[in-house]
Amino acid sequence: MSSVKQQQDKLGLWTLVMLIFVPTFGFMNITTNGVALGPAAVPSWILVCLLYFLPLTAIIAELASANKEKSGGIYSWVACSLGDRWAFFGTWSYFISNLFYLQVVFARIPVMVSWALFGENRFNDENVALLPYYSILLCLALTWIATRGVKTFSKLSNVGGKLTFMSTGLFILFAFVAYFKGTPSATEWTAEAVMPDFSTSYFATLSWLLFAVAGAEVAGTYIKKVKNPVRTFPRGVLIATLVIGLSYVIGSIAVGLVASHEVLANAGIKDGVYVVHVLLAESLGINGQVVVRIFAAILVVTSIAAYVVWIESPIRAMFAAVPEHTFPKFLTTRDESDSFSNALWTQAGVVTILIAIPLVGLSSIDSFFRLLTDLSALSLAIPYIILAAAFLVFRIRGSRGPFSMLRSKTLAISVAGMTLLIGVAGFFGAGLDYIVIAETGREATQAILMTYGGPFVLIVLGYGLTYYNRRVSS
Repeated sequence: MSSVKQQQDKLGLWTLVMLIFVPTFGFMNITTNGVALGPAAVPSWILVCLLYFLPLTAIIAELASANKEKSGGIYSWVACSLGDRWAFFGTWSYFISNLFYLQVVFARIPVMVSWALFGENRFNDENVALLPYYSILLCLALTWIATRGVKTFSKLSNVGGKLTFMSTGLFILFAFVAYFKGTPSATEWTAEAVMPDFSTSYFATLSWLLFAVAGAEVAGTYIKKVKNPVRTFPRGVLIATLVIGLSYVIGSIAVGLVASHEVLANAGIKDGVYVVHVLLAESLGINGQVVVRIFAAILVVTSIAAYVVWIESPIRAMFAAVPEHTFPKFLTTRDESDSFSNALWTQAGVVTILIAIPLVGLSSIDSFFRLLTDLSALSLAIPYIILAAAFLVFRIRGSRGPFSMLRSKTLAISVAGMTLLIGVAGFFGAGLDYIVIAETGREATQAILMTYGGPFVLIVLGYGLTYYNRRVSS
């Protein structure tokens, strides 16, 4: 293949931005946290973006530029300063948390399709049992798309990102248009309402917000496929970060103008995102059913694009740069499209089993997998903590990437230390509610072990598997 053709096949700046934006930003995150926090969601998003999302993005951009010739994403970034063992811990926990996340998210698309076709959620108590079957079909279909290679599904992400950006922008625009035309705000924007209450529940919700904005790392495994990666990748990450942060902050204000906290709470987490579009359309004298169907159709496209990235990227992060014999060769083999097809289909098989267990009525096994899901919930926090620690060591040693937002060594160390501390605080804070609501000491102990012990158990299990494979391979 000629060098010209190779350059044409590489990802451009805005394709990269969309590849990050689509799986990271979700309008549903706005309504979900509107339910949890009310007007206080606005300053909470600002805090999270300034104190965590932006510093983490600066860390990712610099470590990515320093490892531009590697394609392992988080693994390469951590290994360059902390070594292979910590790189494995980070990527394995990332992979495990994503595995159980996929089990849940495939059930969302049929609900979106229902809103797109009928203008309502028809998966009620009578036919909600159909969701697992649809989820399995979607898992297989999206895995097939993921095996086609990044060049193929990046086009889907590009379209999905533009549609998401357009629909979010139009919602924000018309929410403010309706307000300035005389429609009163559904939310009272008083200092008291906006001020967080700083309760245990608030800190637990804020902790989960940290992980809602994280996502710039998903494109890290594709850095070798980006045109002029030293320049393009950091710019793409930063642009995506700013767009995502602004979308969450301004989007939360727009949602507050359209729907009160009580309305969002009544609509619930699943349907709140659709209800606000109906309310906005009707406040402007437009048919709400038509608008919500268009929005839901857009959400179907963008969600498919997002889930394909979440299917493929953790696999690439897990298997692209690990030392030989860490995993069976079957899982680390690439096909002609540079995809880990064997690993992708193996992942699909595991997720299908997780989804199908309740269908066959094996209640004891179902309980076991529910336990695994609970144990894996906070695994997502670990790779970001390790990533911040890797960057801290990287800069303490005097190293620096070709691209750096944090040129001063003192500033870089301070930012890395702050990000590390916030990540650790988020890990422990995310489980506070489970402990507080425990009625007995025994229940509190169980909550602590389930919430905080789970990720470590799963990491030890993964390390045991690799140790066994090395022994067998040697």
